[in-house]
Amino acid sequence: MTPRPPVRASAPALLHRLTANVLAGSGSFIQRLCKGKIESASGVTVGAVWVLTAPVFFLCAAVDFLDGGPDYFSLLVSGVIVEIAGLVVVRFGRFPSTLPISRLFTAVVSGALAALSAVTFAHLATGTSIAVDVALVEAAATITGTNATTIDAESLSLGMTSFRAIGQWLSAAAIIVVLVRVLPHLGVGGLDADGGVSTRSARRLAPRSGSTMARLMSVYVGLTGLFAMAYLLAGMPWVDSVIHALTTLSSGGFSTRSGSIGSFQSGAIEWVAILGMLVAGTSLPLMFRAMRRGDLHRFIRSIEFRVYVGMVLVVVVAILAWSDEWPTLASTRHAIFATTSAISTTGYLSSDLGTVPFGGEALLLVLMVTGGMSASVAGGFKVMRFMVLGRYIGRELRRSIHPSAVEKIHLGKSSIGEVALARIIGELFLATVVILAMVLLFTADGLNFEAAFSFAISALSNVGFAFGLGGPTEHLTALGTIGHLSAALLMLIGRVSVTPLLVSLGGIGEPLQREVRRWRLTRHDKAVR
Repeated sequence: MTPRPPVRASAPALLHRLTANVLAGSGSFIQRLCKGKIESASGVTVGAVWVLTAPVFFLCAAVDFLDGGPDYFSLLVSGVIVEIAGLVVVRFGRFPSTLPISRLFTAVVSGALAALSAVTFAHLATGTSIAVDVALVEAAATITGTNATTIDAESLSLGMTSFRAIGQWLSAAAIIVVLVRVLPHLGVGGLDADGGVSTRSARRLAPRSGSTMARLMSVYVGLTGLFAMAYLLAGMPWVDSVIHALTTLSSGGFSTRSGSIGSFQSGAIEWVAILGMLVAGTSLPLMFRAMRRGDLHRFIRSIEFRVYVGMVLVVVVAILAWSDEWPTLASTRHAIFATTSAISTTGYLSSDLGTVPFGGEALLLVLMVTGGMSASVAGGFKVMRFMVLGRYIGRELRRSIHPSAVEKIHLGKSSIGEVALARIIGELFLATVVILAMVLLFTADGLNFEAAFSFAISALSNVGFAFGLGGPTEHLTALGTIGHLSAALLMLIGRVSVTPLLVSLGGIGEPLQREVRRWRLTRHDKAVR
């Protein structure tokens, strides 16, 4: 009997296995360290973020050293400090056996703040940003994937350029982790709706959430590698290709050039960026299913994907129709680029947005607010949520005519519950309140109303560019300390969402509330005696 030849694993299978091993190894390493007596999910999360962030410092220090840059020593020392701090925090803590929802979200917010502090420390240590408020807002732009900066990209060393790009890529990877591990427990923003684009669908990809996360991460890593090769083939230098692939697939938007993608003056590179931005705004579970089964018709059957692409086409046609000049191939490409950059919340630029008509600016702001599909790495309110709101408005209009009618809101094959609907409306209301408050702060700090309003929407949606000033990226430079701190807070709110932030604040206040109640009961008992 002839032995069977060994079966070679395919490249996707090897990538999935490697990703799963990296995730499992990182998790087991943190678990072995968490042997302390202090039971705190937030403390363990903070320490774990610092421990896992330090290798990025070391990698970028090595890149800067090989390139002959000036920041390698600062990055190396900063990485050692961050690593030691993380090991100390993790060593004295342990993860609780039971965790309420409020504490879960507190841990998520604590992790975001830990990443913010580490990146801020890197900017200050390397001298990239001298002022604390500038370093803070630059760090917030890095970890939230917002293309807003006060720094000339071409003045940065390769080490810091790589650090910022990897930071944006890892922040999007963290969103995938939160998507699978955390959001299903609360169903934030109606993410428990069906249609192949939801968190519930993501959890059904595999019987265990760890396996699900590894599968989604392997898709994310594989797409990043493919677009790095695509940029290289389009004529971009290989270093720029890697960095732009990281910031494209993460919908981050940081570039190696001060003029963003437009500085390369290449139509091929711009078309690659357009495709990458569309992919960044597409649902990861939907892409995984389509690639796993080789069924591209899943994109067509997805209602949310059709609306997502349809919004891009409608806005492109509107911008070209409002233009004073007859559309050319270049103007059409620039219109498509600006539209995809806005709806995917990437923030890349291919041309001067000053040529966009006022109506086009308004439509781009609408796309920023909308954002990409649910279960994607893009920011914004998400296309599905606006679809649900549209169905809700239609139902209420029909109820005004037929008050006794009982009608459920359906999206695809699933019905949207009243609880999920209330959460969507609540999040939209809270986001509106936050935007109005930030507009007042930005106006008080020196921006005109148009610039303040557009930048507030852009920062909350994690886009970056805005309107109302001489250039689309000058808003952070025009703001002072109050504006920088407000912008940093707005970016963080846009990334973690309003609901988790408020829930986490409730989690922080729970111990204090218990102590207050205990003190009141003690006083009442003494008064009775």
